Amino acid sequence: MKTVIISLAATLLALGPAAAQSVAPAYEWQQPTATFTLPKELQEISGIALLSGQRLGCIEDQTGTIYIYNLTSKSVESTLKFGKKGDYEDLARVPGAWLVLRSDGTLFKYNDDGTSRSYPTGLTAANNPEGLAYDASAKTLLVACKGAAGVGQPDQKRAIYRLDAKTYQTETKPAFVLDVAELMDLDRRQNPGSAINRFAPSAVAVHPLNHHVFVLAASGNALVEMDAQGTPLTVQKLPRKLFPQPEGLAFAPNGDLYISSEMGDNGKAGTIQFFRASPIAAK
Repeated sequence: MKTVIISLAATLLALGPAAAQSVAPAYEWQQPTATFTLPKELQEISGIALLSGQRLGCIEDQTGTIYIYNLTSKSVESTLKFGKKGDYEDLARVPGAWLVLRSDGTLFKYNDDGTSRSYPTGLTAANNPEGLAYDASAKTLLVACKGAAGVGQPDQKRAIYRLDAKTYQTETKPAFVLDVAELMDLDRRQNPGSAINRFAPSAVAVHPLNHHVFVLAASGNALVEMDAQGTPLTVQKLPRKLFPQPEGLAFAPNGDLYISSEMGDNGKAGTIQFFRASPIAAK
């Protein structure tokens, strides 16, 4: 827990007393509450979304299939075939349907009645969209892009766009723009001796209690927490031994957190790490 306490303390000092109430619950990054070793078909897991009944919807980046993974039985209980082979990056659950994001910006909607349809979002392969999340409070979708933030934006900027939840079209301007240099500087101030040297988003999720936006990066092995206005609050370097290639992010309603990781270059299976939320005041 030491690393997390140092990081959060540095944040509070940097942001002032008012920020003390805004920081999300701490997670013990070195000690997951539980680890789930995934079967072969999910060794390249690229996105997750939480369901009821201790289940997760999972996507991997090749087959056009949604896998329903049961956390209790630690097995895939069912599959949903929504499309052809392709480079699929993330998924989100919305009322009555699944949404799946492809790397060229196309969004696939798979309805609970078995019908499906694809939608152009306005994003392209140049944006390199990787993360998808449903923001229930705003009733919109968030898409985190690994590529350049857009025309006129420096290479060191990364964009998160909002999509209209009915038309699935992106807004013209990004909802949030992350400055990688600023994140690296914040990380150096919060975590001396453990600085990130790059940050390219692979997943995004909204905290259910304080509505902060969390952005995960497989390139950089880090997790950034922003407030609802997009101001970075914390940067957490994730240990590579637990997260060889972190690609998926999902919150439970109480703030518990799930992070999935591809097999990566360690030669082992894909995993899901579960972290129980623990308020700072209780530590």
